[in-house]
Amino acid sequence: MKVIAIIVLALLLGTAAFRSFGQQASAPPANDDAVIEQLRLAGSNLSKPHPINFYLYAPTQESAERIAGVLSKQGFQVKVEHAATGPDWLALATKEVVPTSAALTNLRRDLTALALREHGDYDGWEAPIVK
Repeated sequence: MKVIAIIVLALLLGTAAFRSFGQQASAPPANDDAVIEQLRLAGSNLSKPHPINFYLYAPTQESAERIAGVLSKQGFQVKVEHAATGPDWLALATKEVVPTSAALTNLRRDLTALALREHGDYDGWEAPIVK
């Protein structure tokens, strides 16, 4: 079970590993449907809400705080911190969501647009297995 959770995390954050010095990764974003399928194969109950972490990066703390403000008003819990590597700032947003293709496609669209408004980028999501 732990191995599957690590695989899911690797799929979700694969593009983050290629981020260096604040530049966007050249790899395409993780396929949401493939990640949902990995959750299913790991035994997650996809009919239940999952606490999903969404990763948005911004070039400054101020821009990450603006992202956090918008997302907080939309029901996300958001933590702003310096990115693990490079000069960027991370707005780590968490929200309970039933992981469906439609929901995650809409969230990807909205979160990507929000990040781009702040000259940042959306770098995918991760979710634990929910029984």
